[in-house]
Amino acid sequence: MPIKSPFDEIEEMQKKMNKLMKDFWERGPTAAGTMRGFPVDIREEDGNIVVVADIPGVSKDKVAVKAMDNQLMISCNEEGEKEIVDENYYRRERSKRGMKRTVTLPEEVKSDRAEAKMENGVLKVTLPKKKKKKDKEKKIKVE
Repeated sequence: MPIKSPFDEIEEMQKKMNKLMKDFWERGPTAAGTMRGFPVDIREEDGNIVVVADIPGVSKDKVAVKAMDNQLMISCNEEGEKEIVDENYYRRERSKRGMKRTVTLPEEVKSDRAEAKMENGVLKVTLPKKKKKKDKEKKIKVE
């Protein structure tokens, strides 16, 4: 059995990576799988942390939002079916897509008072910030 050169293995791995990148750019980000993310904006507004996420084509009853401390998780699963009928052609397409995004918020929030609203494919989550506790002053003895 001949010994394989490590350079042959590197070349083989490079070919696989090139194919993966070619598939990605030709078929788009969905080629990597059905779970994908979506863009979010995080800002501070009137003592709240506001997260805005673009989730086009997903109905609000398919969106789940969870918040705890300084983490926010947004996920959705959408199933669709499209039927196209033509004189000589009949096609039925089914799709199932899921998206999930977990973001770390810049501060801890009061998750029990969070609100979410979705309109025209844009989700807006408003999370009141927790008030920061002031540290008590403590005198430290120098030895």
